[in-house]
Amino acid sequence: MAELNDSLGKNPRPEKPKRSPRGTTVLLLAGIFIVLILANLDAILKPIKALGDILTPIVIGLVIAYLCNPILRFCEIKIFYKLKRTVNRALSMVLTYIFALLIISGMVLLIIPQVIESINDFRINGMYYLNRLIGSLNGFIADLPFELPGGNENVLSLEKLLTFAMELVGNLGSDIIGSIGVFAGSALTLLKNILVGIFVSIYVLLSKDRLKAGCRRVIRAFFKEDSEKKILYYSAQANRKFGGFIVGKLVDSLMVGITAAILFTIFKIPYPILIAVIIGVTDFIPFFGPFIGAIPSAIIIFIADPSKAILFVVLILVIQQIDGNLLAPLILGDHTGLTSLGVLIAITLTGGIFGIIGMVIGVPLFALIMIILDDIVKQRLREKGSPTDLYSYYAADAFIRPSDEAETQHITMTQKFVRWIVAVEAEIEDKEYKPSPLRHCINMLRLGCLYVGKFFRRVFAAKQITEDYHGSHVNAILKRGMLTNRTFWRTVLLTVVTVGIYPIYLVENIAADTNISCSRDGKRTWGAFPVFTLGVLTLGIFPIIWHCQTICRYRDYCEKNNEECRTSVKFYLMWTLLGALTVVGPLIAIARFISAYTQSCRIFNETHTFPLPRRVIKEEAAEGAAYLAARKAAKAAEKAAFVGDTTIFGSFEEEAEIEPDFEPAIPDNAEPVDVEVNDRTNT
Repeated sequence: MAELNDSLGKNPRPEKPKRSPRGTTVLLLAGIFIVLILANLDAILKPIKALGDILTPIVIGLVIAYLCNPILRFCEIKIFYKLKRTVNRALSMVLTYIFALLIISGMVLLIIPQVIESINDFRINGMYYLNRLIGSLNGFIADLPFELPGGNENVLSLEKLLTFAMELVGNLGSDIIGSIGVFAGSALTLLKNILVGIFVSIYVLLSKDRLKAGCRRVIRAFFKEDSEKKILYYSAQANRKFGGFIVGKLVDSLMVGITAAILFTIFKIPYPILIAVIIGVTDFIPFFGPFIGAIPSAIIIFIADPSKAILFVVLILVIQQIDGNLLAPLILGDHTGLTSLGVLIAITLTGGIFGIIGMVIGVPLFALIMIILDDIVKQRLREKGSPTDLYSYYAADAFIRPSDEAETQHITMTQKFVRWIVAVEAEIEDKEYKPSPLRHCINMLRLGCLYVGKFFRRVFAAKQITEDYHGSHVNAILKRGMLTNRTFWRTVLLTVVTVGIYPIYLVENIAADTNISCSRDGKRTWGAFPVFTLGVLTLGIFPIIWHCQTICRYRDYCEKNNEECRTSVKFYLMWTLLGALTVVGPLIAIARFISAYTQSCRIFNETHTFPLPRRVIKEEAAEGAAYLAARKAAKAAEKAAFVGDTTIFGSFEEEAEIEPDFEPAIPDNAEPVDVEVNDRTNT
């Protein structure tokens, strides 16, 4: 004990650093300031909300312009790129809004009639459903093991409910009439704001280059060089976060609605289209959206058919598992970078301040704030010479180690399931494979899933695969070349004779021949199954895109062989879309497309000697893969050398990935530049 006291005397505890009075005063004033803001938050937000109501049409216009800008860029770069810039912009604008109108009209024509039919059926049979529900509840109350004060027989009746409803309406009549008036006024205001917003979006898209240049000019005038770099960098991050999240969430919500409609129809849930629309629309709200949509839907189903309510809840859980583990990771990826806790906090705070809109934009907004804070923290740590990664600050006795988190990071249930399925081949090929009957059945099921996955991988692959150069059709091409006798009238005759089956066979052959003849571009054309499947899901839009992409491949192939392609994307779209009213227009477009297809087959036959060794087409495919890799590397180098469109009206191309510890740089003489891209993407 004496020795311990001596050691403590020699090594006294270091004194805590004294906080300066100035620092204490600053913290005290900051705390008082925050309390005053929270106490008067409604008064502070009132003028902001009033200003927001005034600026609503402009905000709607900016949102519409932001969503339409990728389509506009695609039309400018891929379709009308040969025209003058002013004509290109005008035609691209027209085609962009026609495309948006077609999408909205198709969805309205598909959904609204079904919704109206469901509402009318609910209105007509509502009394029957209500009486059946009352009977079910009375039967449940009568079977209770205890006696209610008023008895257990006929506790509920339609007359009692109607009396209660009339009393409620009488007490709240003025409030209900006022609410109806407010709702009607809000609907008219929203319609006016949308109309004004459409015109705002048109002017914004027409003058987006001038607006972008003005933003850069103002930033350079009022900020230093370092601040200018940071503003442009974080503008690019905002564009990436908001754009990726909003567009991805739209697609994800659409897929959830389609999945819900299919499952509800199969299991005969009442009003499947109406319920699927509610589920799809509310799914756009992160985290809370499924609950917001499921509660009123469950009430409607419970009134119509109480026995289906539990099945509906089970199907909703299945849909959410499909969305959370398959659709959302595939479509959204990691655009936000927020944890589940971060998403919950973001939605709660922004939803409480800005309502439904805040719940929608809260996640990408907080993701951007977290990026800025993370960069500030890393910069301060670098100044102190400390490590910047989070794993360096784990406690030595932490239960969950960095290695544990690294193993489970970004691994979804879908990825685990895929790994489990893929591993079945190695298990079966093992010499000591002697499973039990149950294990053998499970492995056969895994093997079936593996074959189905390989099938979908083959038909939906975006890049060239080895299966494209095998099969009976490829063997026939290697022996005697491609057929060049497919004409429009022969196609029409065979379509009539086969009762519409021949076009499926023709599309499959076109895809196979195109992937062989045009293999040097490194792209791939899909076959009949994805074309017709996605055509049904997109209401006939995808086949038009497929034809345009295939025409682009034919045009490049003909140019490399010093010939002029017999059709063009502009010609096809003009006769398909603008000539659709004459009925003859789409037929003319298809005729020219088939002519270009036979032209590519003829060029392939003339430039090759038959019989053709298989290694020749494989070498051409390897040249295409090398060409794609070189082009990707060139684009990455170009993006690294120059930060392109970083404002809200950013480039259609994706921004370059920037490492967290890398500080973005912009050349001193950087000016807005129009870059023409002559390559075309392939589906």
